[in-house]
Amino acid sequence: MDCEMLYLMEKSGIHRAEEKTALEPDKKYIGVYTYEEASGQGDKFGLHAGFLNRTLSNDSIRFESYDHLDMLCIAVVDLAVMKLDVPTMHLFIQENAFLIVCEDMAFVSRILEQISVYDKLEVSFGRLLFHLFDKLLEDDNSYLDKFEEKIMALEKKIINDKRNKNYVNNIIGYRKKLVLLKRYYEQVSVVFKYIDLNENKLFDHQSLKLLRILSGKVDRLYNNVLSLIEYVTQIREAYQAEVDINLNTTMKLFTVITTIFFPLSLIAGWYGMNFNMPEYQSLYGYPMVIILSAGVIIASIIYFKRNHWF
Repeated sequence: MDCEMLYLMEKSGIHRAEEKTALEPDKKYIGVYTYEEASGQGDKFGLHAGFLNRTLSNDSIRFESYDHLDMLCIAVVDLAVMKLDVPTMHLFIQENAFLIVCEDMAFVSRILEQISVYDKLEVSFGRLLFHLFDKLLEDDNSYLDKFEEKIMALEKKIINDKRNKNYVNNIIGYRKKLVLLKRYYEQVSVVFKYIDLNENKLFDHQSLKLLRILSGKVDRLYNNVLSLIEYVTQIREAYQAEVDINLNTTMKLFTVITTIFFPLSLIAGWYGMNFNMPEYQSLYGYPMVIILSAGVIIASIIYFKRNHWF
């Protein structure tokens, strides 16, 4: 794959063009470059080198509007991995030029080919932006459905587990992924809101209509993530309640055992430490003590049972 590509956008579609030092003002161009190559393309696309380098060094998801220029930075998220440090894609949209700076040029190239083959309507920068976002978001619903199934499986495992396995790390891991997704969809939703303002009039009515559909999809994905976060929170609370119940049961058992044997300890300490014990000399001393101890234990158990202490 070439490290730089220049396309010409015409009514008939998008076609590969030869690299130029300057773009013809009466034609529309799409440039696709890596971050290493993009720094030298500012003059060609009418962008000051300092502005271009400064913008590319900031990888936060955002939308910025300048005179006759819209700039977007969007994350290329791999949902299967979900990490904080994700690759980004910078888009510079002008009236006659659409500059795309990314790490995965093959991804953009496939989208451009799909537009040429399947999009029978008149191509435009707005439709290109729609297809880019559509491709980035196409598997998100399916991913969230599978994620919900994993959460349900974890819930079932927690309910059925009699060994009290520690599920804290699983719950924290799921919540961390969902919080990252929540932040991602929040940022993308804000970007769509700014696109819809169309301050520089770079997008036609049909393109804005399509982008609003994607904006609605992002809002639904965001709400789905909020629901899953709430679901995980409920599972965590239920798990914590189960742990507390098991702990209380254990503590109750130890308390009962301690209480049952406390009278024996009291008798042994009080009697044995303060009086002479003729039982030492008696043939029946040990059997009598055993019978007395057993009687105290049985009486304590009967008393606790009647009072429903266990």
